[in-house]
Amino acid sequence: MVAVPPVVLVFDISALSSSTPSEWREFSRVGGCYVPQVIYEEMKLKFDRSPDPDLERIAKAFNRFYAASGWRITDITGHHAALKVGSGQALTRRSRVSLAVGRCAYGLSENLPGSLVVLVTKDRSLLQRLYEIPVVNLCGITVDNLLQWSRTGQRPIPVSQKLQQFRAANGMQPSGTTLSQTYQQTSPSRVTARSANAKSGRLRSVSTPDWLPDLISLLLAAAGLAVAGYLIWIVIHNDNIRRFFEEPVQQQSQSN
Repeated sequence: MVAVPPVVLVFDISALSSSTPSEWREFSRVGGCYVPQVIYEEMKLKFDRSPDPDLERIAKAFNRFYAASGWRITDITGHHAALKVGSGQALTRRSRVSLAVGRCAYGLSENLPGSLVVLVTKDRSLLQRLYEIPVVNLCGITVDNLLQWSRTGQRPIPVSQKLQQFRAANGMQPSGTTLSQTYQQTSPSRVTARSANAKSGRLRSVSTPDWLPDLISLLLAAAGLAVAGYLIWIVIHNDNIRRFFEEPVQQQSQSN
């Protein structure tokens, strides 16, 4: 089994409306892209009669983009307690659509157990609901996270955490960690460097006794002194070398 499962991206309308067609194409680099049926209907609704010119423009752009994008429309849905409506709670249309998107992502995670399903949204409450679902192949990120991921290859933190859980649950060997496989929203290379140094420090403290470096230094110093003494002994007891140094002194004495 491969160390990194296929990635399935699920988009809600906030993610689509806050990005551009060129960015949608970039998203396809990360993995397979799915649009819930409820979102596709919302986009068609806005395409037909949107009172907001910006949303109408986005809807028209998506309508043109989808035909040749390779993206898929899905009506899969799943049910979980974290995605239920509280008793007596009144929901707006936007909230109902949001929950429907969450159920779609959860349903895909059930139907595609060998893939990592990543819901892309700007809805923080929906992200919190997903966080409460203990499933190893389902997580949520913001559209900004995805844009960074698609452009740099650096996985967002929620994705990296779920990958670790996924590998552990499926008995996979962890893959090597590089900068392109980790993502920190602030100062990624600096945080990663500190982590790498801390790990190497811990390894050294476990595998190397504290007295060993001092012993090595003493042995090297003793070896250096022995070599120096040997060279001095050779100079003193070698007749050729001694005559080499004595001749200039004798010549200088004769000239005086």
